Amino acid sequence: MKIKFLNIILLLFFLSAGFSYAASLTVESDSQEFKDSDRKIFLEGNVKVKSNDINVMSPRAIVEVDPKNNKVNNVQFKDNAYSYQLKDGKRHEIKAQILEMSLLNNILKAEGNTITSITEKDKPVVIVTADKQEYHKVSNTMKAYGSVNITYKDMTTFSDSAIVDLTDNNNVKQIQLIGNAKLNQDKSKISAEKLVYNNIKEEAIATGKVFSDIMTEDNKNIKVWSNYQSYDKKNNLVSASGSAKIKYEDYLASGPKVNVYADKKTKKLNEAVFLGRSRIETKGRSIEADRITITMNPKDFKAEGNVKSTIPNIGN
Repeated sequence: MKIKFLNIILLLFFLSAGFSYAASLTVESDSQEFKDSDRKIFLEGNVKVKSNDINVMSPRAIVEVDPKNNKVNNVQFKDNAYSYQLKDGKRHEIKAQILEMSLLNNILKAEGNTITSITEKDKPVVIVTADKQEYHKVSNTMKAYGSVNITYKDMTTFSDSAIVDLTDNNNVKQIQLIGNAKLNQDKSKISAEKLVYNNIKEEAIATGKVFSDIMTEDNKNIKVWSNYQSYDKKNNLVSASGSAKIKYEDYLASGPKVNVYADKKTKKLNEAVFLGRSRIETKGRSIEADRITITMNPKDFKAEGNVKSTIPNIGN
């Protein structure tokens, strides 16, 4: 028989702790055992816990009680636990081998084959897989650690760790990829030490050993290396600075800064403008100038300002 576990012992713990959310916490299980020496409550069979709008289920759980103040600190759910939260038509789910709910600071920790997903009308909005994850309810932030994969809209990302900031209605506000960050989107790729995508501004910023492989207007690729890169989706503009270098077919250009612009008609990247003393190499020639403009379709380049050309092997 299932026991609705709001007995006198547990109720006294909640009341003595003075939790403002005690009235909204319910615990159910097939059986329960309280060990006073360990200050723990062991729940077995069809465990269900509801804390405000967060629901957690698992085959078994352990409730940890602070011996100093009789406060319930954590509830640890074992053997493939499952949590869900419903908010503004979206379902926020977490699956893991172990889930730990901290009642003091409203943090839900997941460990072992963790999967977090937010769905709307049964369609996934964002999916996060990682070795470990945390959900901070107060700040509405998800944190993931170890072999992190994120699928969001048409983007797929990989990183050592990540932070996903959500709005109050569980829309994605910002995604931070930290350590060996990679982002794939619409046949284009970018890698960096750190990558931040702001969904509100529709802007991505990458720092540290940045490399981009970008699809061009004629379905060819521009390869960009730099220390810093930004992508403004609204204006369709890529900016790179700090030892910036671009390779397009037989063009290899470098300089302190480059902006890559889109064609107004096709909306695809088609022009790269180097600012500051820059250099381009092609077919054995080398040209230096204060400004170098490269177009992809038609393929061409123009050098301006103190232009210096080097043409080897004249007369051979």
